[in-house]
Amino acid sequence: MEQVLHDKKTLRAVMKKRRTALSPLEAEEASQKAQEALLESDLWNKASRIALYAAAKGETGTSLLLAEALAQHKAVFFPRVRSGAQGLMDFVQINCPQDLVEGAFGIRAPRAELPGLSAGHFVCELAVIPGLAFSSRGQRLGFGGGFYDRFFTESPVQIRIGFCYSFQVVTALQTDPWDVTMTHLCSDKGFAAVAP
Repeated sequence: MEQVLHDKKTLRAVMKKRRTALSPLEAEEASQKAQEALLESDLWNKASRIALYAAAKGETGTSLLLAEALAQHKAVFFPRVRSGAQGLMDFVQINCPQDLVEGAFGIRAPRAELPGLSAGHFVCELAVIPGLAFSSRGQRLGFGGGFYDRFFTESPVQIRIGFCYSFQVVTALQTDPWDVTMTHLCSDKGFAAVAP
């Protein structure tokens, strides 16, 4: 774990650069290890409703998680930016990978005709959440749009897993009052509850 405490803008730039520097093979191998660590956890195995994300911009991949969730007949949800509502998103249940198409910001998202659930109506046991950096105490640094913070501030989801490459875990982050914390972290170095 790195001893890093930058302002948010600087840390975003640092982490974007480090993710871009990964070779495709390095990114694939690290993503595979992170996904396998989560798949081996009791929390994953007990959950019947799971929220994932479609990896973009160098994020840790989730394709194995999606395949396993569908094979295990779990209900699987992906985020979709809400049309006409700046900074808001919904989660949408999908039944196959083909339900994901290119959406806002060039990120794969559920097809527009599939019904979405707002934070107050969304129920799942476990949410896998991307970020640019996470602290060992579960603090999260995203891209700055606030989509995940807004959603999970209102959502009752109790298990929020920061999913990343191990170099993205730092000792501390600058935070704001509205930043949502993670309950667990999962990377190529393993899966664990956040430090108290």
